[in-house]
Amino acid sequence: MAMHHRLKVHVHIEANMETALIEVRGMLTVANIRALNVIARRTGALLPGREIVIDLTRARAVSEAITALHDPAQLTELTGEGKSAKPCRLRIVDPPPISLTHSHGVHAQDPHSRPARLRSTKSKEHA
Repeated sequence: MAMHHRLKVHVHIEANMETALIEVRGMLTVANIRALNVIARRTGALLPGREIVIDLTRARAVSEAITALHDPAQLTELTGEGKSAKPCRLRIVDPPPISLTHSHGVHAQDPHSRPARLRSTKSKEHA
């Protein structure tokens, strides 16, 4: 069964129109990276010559997607270099690495998730 991973993307544009922050949440995969690329290109077209930051610190990503995002040909296309008179400056803030370790049969937690509440395991004795 194929998993459908969704991205939540918020684009924050500074009031002075000098910088845009594209904040990404969810799971970035090779299958959904195209949507992120479209948003980055449209943001760059709106702010030619300005800085665009793709912030993945609150996202998870498969390594292939990160590699594809940092591909020089992909970066050239995202910045508009060679196509635009004023290519944007693109900065990518990578996500933290995904931990795939298991501990006592439980998957390692996402570093951005809330800690689980522990329940007492003491049993009450009835008289």
